[in-house]
Amino acid sequence: MIQEEKINSLYFKGGSWIEFGKLDSMKLESNDFTLQFWVSGGEVDTNEAPAIFSIIDSTDRITLALLRDANQSNILTTIINSNVTPSEFSWLDWSDPDNFYLISILFSDSKGIKLYIDSTKIFSDEKFIDVVGNMLNIGAIVNKTRTIRENFWYGYIDEVRFWNTRLADSTITFQYAHPEKLGDYYRYTYYDSLIGLWRFNWDKPLSTIEDESDYDNDGTIYTLKGFSVELSEKGAQ
Repeated sequence: MIQEEKINSLYFKGGSWIEFGKLDSMKLESNDFTLQFWVSGGEVDTNEAPAIFSIIDSTDRITLALLRDANQSNILTTIINSNVTPSEFSWLDWSDPDNFYLISILFSDSKGIKLYIDSTKIFSDEKFIDVVGNMLNIGAIVNKTRTIRENFWYGYIDEVRFWNTRLADSTITFQYAHPEKLGDYYRYTYYDSLIGLWRFNWDKPLSTIEDESDYDNDGTIYTLKGFSVELSEKGAQ
């Protein structure tokens, strides 16, 4: 009996990213957001810090971004309104592709920023984030015209979620303890604040990332010449 391969994630090897539209076109009502990733690292073939995601405004200024370090596996760097802050954590290891982390970043234009790895809050700041006219890209720093394309991700991304609310600590803790609850069993309802859900459980490569939250916030995979994104069995569960 041949067991079918179960695809759980996308493997980024540089030169690729997922591009979405403007964030303010996605929202329901508030300017409160939570962006989440199940993500792991791996071997890096660059001197640039690989970016998990970036939010860039119409003037090409980085509003918000999160990056790993290319040379040191226990560093996570935040960029907030173009201000760069690297942080070192003894328990963080981007060199291990099997160790998936739940990254949750809460932001708004009135309540500051909070960043979690798994269920632990590792960073908070009172800076406000205005996303009006800003573009969201996963796996790179890319501007609207794509004249800036840099800091490509190296590693695995299992799932991406985008909420139009600031999730409670207890919700993030539950999600970390039970990764399968949303990944396998989530069903969208009208009353949810989940405005983007992007899974990668495909049986063949696709160029369009379908939004399973029913808000049709689909993304598009772009790759530079000579690069590709691979399907992988690796995942958070």
